[in-house]
Amino acid sequence: MDSETPNGTANGKTNISALARHYLMRYWGLIVLLLWGSAILALNLVRLDPYGIDEAAARGLILVWAIGDRVLNPLVTLGIPDFRILLFLPLGFYWPGSIVAAKVFTMLLAFAAVTLLYRWCRRTTDSETAQIACALLLIFPLFLNQIDAIGAGIYLLLMFTVAEWLDRRYRKIQRPLGGWFFMQLLWTAIVITIHPMGLAYPLALAWHWNKSPLDRKQQTYMYVGLALVVVVVLGIRGGWEFATWLGNPLLPLAQAYQAVTHVTGEPNWLVATLFAITAGALLLFDRRFLLNDFLGSVLLGAILLGLLAADGAWALLVVTLVFTRGTYYLIRINEAWGGYGLLRKRGLLLAMLFLVATTAMLSDKARYLAIRENQLSQQDLLIRALAQDAADNDLVLSVASQWPGRTMLATRQDTFPLPPAAGKDSEAFLASIKNITHLVFDPGDPANQALAQQLANLTHRTKTVLLNSGGVVIAVLEPEGSEDKEDKAGPPGDTGSGS
Repeated sequence: MDSETPNGTANGKTNISALARHYLMRYWGLIVLLLWGSAILALNLVRLDPYGIDEAAARGLILVWAIGDRVLNPLVTLGIPDFRILLFLPLGFYWPGSIVAAKVFTMLLAFAAVTLLYRWCRRTTDSETAQIACALLLIFPLFLNQIDAIGAGIYLLLMFTVAEWLDRRYRKIQRPLGGWFFMQLLWTAIVITIHPMGLAYPLALAWHWNKSPLDRKQQTYMYVGLALVVVVVLGIRGGWEFATWLGNPLLPLAQAYQAVTHVTGEPNWLVATLFAITAGALLLFDRRFLLNDFLGSVLLGAILLGLLAADGAWALLVVTLVFTRGTYYLIRINEAWGGYGLLRKRGLLLAMLFLVATTAMLSDKARYLAIRENQLSQQDLLIRALAQDAADNDLVLSVASQWPGRTMLATRQDTFPLPPAAGKDSEAFLASIKNITHLVFDPGDPANQALAQQLANLTHRTKTVLLNSGGVVIAVLEPEGSEDKEDKAGPPGDTGSGS
């Protein structure tokens, strides 16, 4: 037989090698996903308990879990969450109540976002830049923090990269008012509810349709559709409840290397300065590319808009821009030196890779230790104390919290938003919290000053259970003599008339 001859054996080995290379090239992304995701879970780089989750994400999870159980009470008590709950729907129907499923689901979406980012970067620069930038992003501490918190940054990055693909598909098909047109409008509605930076998407769409319209009729359709979607959705949502306005934009950049945000380590202002200078230089000198490329325009607009509400999601987009465009220019600068040899051609790149990868892995190691030691933020310590007290003593609580989504996830008890203060009318305020057993909030928050003052005047009806720098847990006491009156009244339904 031919397969037994030397030539046949060689041909057989060649065919097997070619087939292996074919499948490796075809499924290498899936292989990387499995290795990366398995490493994160095996090394305990994400928490598997209900602490440290973003408040908006917590409310969305509670709502989809309730929808899966055919209950809509959270919609009444917690209000309308941002529209990323549409992405959460599989969690409500298949894995209701599972924090682990929510974290793994977010990991999958994060990898999908990086995959789309890789394809965009490879198309606009080269494969070397795309591989380095995306690999650094996958191991970066801020990226893992956003996954662990189910944060807005991961979903914004996914939305923006999908938006770039949607725009290319619609322009290729060129069907006015077709499915791809309405898909873009739906995507706009989802993304602008997540964060103020989401407005960069409709602005980028309008900008590019102004620069390169397919035709005037489709341009008009797009302008009218975007305007209607933005006005209607913002009218329904009433703005962005969880945005931190006019904060110091250097702070989230300084926390980019923290093992667990708000828990371990002091802000690194040197890191913040380096990222800020690099991002500012890229926005200035790379503005022609950013304005001409759709995803580049979205990132440019998001970073500029995010300066008004800078947080971890904004910092993640800044880091993404620095890794993708900064790596490209670093390679060009290195090549401009000329000469031969690895150090002459890639010396700067290797130094950057070694510095960023080493510091990221050290931070990830600190993250593993922080999670193993169960380190929590001060706010989560308040919520955990309340949850443990309810579990240990088998208590049924009714809590009013500044963070009702996070509190409900942890305590599994009825939780409501904080009641408004009633000024000098203490009786009206006590009536409003008649069925509340505990209040959890930050008295240092300017929005809670009136409530803190109200409770300070009701020391005979309240008791401070726990106080730290993140806030306070206050128990609401029963009025004196209420138990005696209930005893004298007898059991429910007893009129005391005898028979």
